[in-house]
Amino acid sequence: MNKYIILTITLFLFLFNIDTVLFSVKDASLLFFNKLFISIFPFIILCDILIHYNYPLFIKNSFIGKIISKIFNIDYNSTTIFILSVFSSHPNNAIYIKNMLDNKLIDIKTANKILCFTYFPSIAFVIGTIGITIYNDIKIGIYLYLCCFINNVLIGLFLRKQTCNFIYNLDDTQKKDNFFNLLKNSIIKAINSLYIILGNLIIFTIILNIIYHYFDITPIVKSILSGILELTNGIINTNNMNTDINLKIYITSFILNFSGLCVLFQSFSILSDYKIDIKKILIIKLIFSLITSSMMQIVFCLLPF
Repeated sequence: MNKYIILTITLFLFLFNIDTVLFSVKDASLLFFNKLFISIFPFIILCDILIHYNYPLFIKNSFIGKIISKIFNIDYNSTTIFILSVFSSHPNNAIYIKNMLDNKLIDIKTANKILCFTYFPSIAFVIGTIGITIYNDIKIGIYLYLCCFINNVLIGLFLRKQTCNFIYNLDDTQKKDNFFNLLKNSIIKAINSLYIILGNLIIFTIILNIIYHYFDITPIVKSILSGILELTNGIINTNNMNTDINLKIYITSFILNFSGLCVLFQSFSILSDYKIDIKKILIIKLIFSLITSSMMQIVFCLLPF
């Protein structure tokens, strides 16, 4: 019954704030096509093609692959997910994991483990947009991305003792499927995944704008709240605060490390066909985001920026 009450309240909120809803849909769609689509779409296609041609076998035999596998106690399939996630951006990690699950290259226990420490933001977004464009300092951008990298490494080390079933069933023979048919299927998969991302982004943007409409929130609370809900809005609101640069960097670091509920829910939606331990992931992300951001803030204060 409570579910229907909440849905009814949501319906009336949408109806009474139709202008806000329409503005949010437009705003989220522009953000998606101008920022997210162009950075995520090609990587989804590339990942699907790489996995089809047994790219994890190459990772298995590479020096960096062996090191990562040893550090985090994961197999070479999971190592491939980690490496691809570093060079792309979330929620691509969830798409890579789903691809591996669909192909029975990892099990659900491994998926839950690797999902926790592969939430990497786009390198171009952190260093270029945040560092250079927002803070006018590339060193701040590099520092913030380093924070994200260290945060994921710490989570990976924390989960290292969590045992997983290592699966070694990749066929090392050369696949001779029609490349254009493979490309077509990869594009279709990419578009379906991007629809999920767009839908989540729209919903969270609507929620944020309705909250702003009804509540007079202080700048710092607005920054943290918006950052917890949606990463990009949180970073923009943090930059607009009239406060000390150290506090801005701390909040920005926390938001990037946590990733935002919008991004997390995008990944959960992508993996909705599988049993993902959402509660555990949220708790781990929140705790380590606070720890890493606080630890790195001490380092930031000592650096000559």
